[in-house]
Amino acid sequence: MAYVIPSIRMAPRPVYTPRLGARANGAIPTSPSGPGPDFQTLLNKQAIPPPLAQHTPTPTPAPMPTPAPPRTMGTVTLGMPFTNPVVNEPAMAPSAQSLFGANPWVTNPGGNGPNGGYGYNKYYFATPETAAKVAQMMGGKVVAQNYLTPLGPFVQNQPNQMIQMPDGRLINAGIIASYYDRGSSQQTVDRLVNGEIGNMAT
Repeated sequence: MAYVIPSIRMAPRPVYTPRLGARANGAIPTSPSGPGPDFQTLLNKQAIPPPLAQHTPTPTPAPMPTPAPPRTMGTVTLGMPFTNPVVNEPAMAPSAQSLFGANPWVTNPGGNGPNGGYGYNKYYFATPETAAKVAQMMGGKVVAQNYLTPLGPFVQNQPNQMIQMPDGRLINAGIIASYYDRGSSQQTVDRLVNGEIGNMAT
């Protein structure tokens, strides 16, 4: 025979009975024997918040490199802008026409010999006007003579206009005038004149 103490009798567990019918707010109904709700369907019905806007950082410009100081090699500075060096061109001498007039020399100088007439280089025959200006430039005086054919069977048709220097030397005025007819610089003309009168430095 078993004794049962009523005070310690355990209460029976309640039996869970799921409710039948539709849930509020459009929830999917369940049945006691059927499967549970489809979670993928529930997730699809929930509102998905829009993605946050991505923040793109503004690129910081790289610092400009500091230029290297110019280097000096001899008398040339490297790393500096190139400029054409200034070259002092020698001054051009005036033309023979600007100094002595339109016709510094005799036109068609010539002579006669045993075989007939012949011609001379005009540069040996300055006009009297040209000779006067050359004499003034050189500090001499004009002497007209047949300098090319002083003797013999050849005779000049025009005399040579010579410049007699203070020391007695004779210099052809036409030759001096020809130095201004070559398009040379004044420095070159001065050197030629000095060489003609024998004063060129050696």
